[in-house]
Amino acid sequence: MSLPLSAINTIEKKIRAATNFQYVSSQKTDAIIDALTQMSARSGMAVYIWMSNAGLVNIRSRQTPLPATRSILEALKYATKNHYFAVYVFPGINDADLLELKSTLPSATAYLNVSENTRFLFLMDEAMNFNFLKRNAEEIKLENKHVKKYKLRDAKWVVSNS
Repeated sequence: MSLPLSAINTIEKKIRAATNFQYVSSQKTDAIIDALTQMSARSGMAVYIWMSNAGLVNIRSRQTPLPATRSILEALKYATKNHYFAVYVFPGINDADLLELKSTLPSATAYLNVSENTRFLFLMDEAMNFNFLKRNAEEIKLENKHVKKYKLRDAKWVVSNS
């Protein structure tokens, strides 16, 4: 399942205009990662994805992880020292990662500062409730959840239940 081009363009536009770290709350994490891969290939934007078992890797090549980025805090520290434009994506953060962030929250916000070169994007499951992100980060909304969906039934357009 892939995202429509309009959603990919929305993500790219929001990332480029970011003044704060960002998050996307969605059940479509794999589709968002595919969209970021397309965006990186199309625009040449450097996008790194964090994997808990490896660290930060380039989203296009996914080969060798960047050194000393295995933990989420190490990855954030690495990103803040960046000297060229890059987007750092943190998908599917689990409870252990949240505990690591929560234990250093007073200082963690210093690592989440967006500069002219650094952007942070957290991908959360819709069911996850991480209040720190919801209070402090910008949300990138991929779809308007208040729009009603319709389907054709018996030659009439009716509101869809799904």
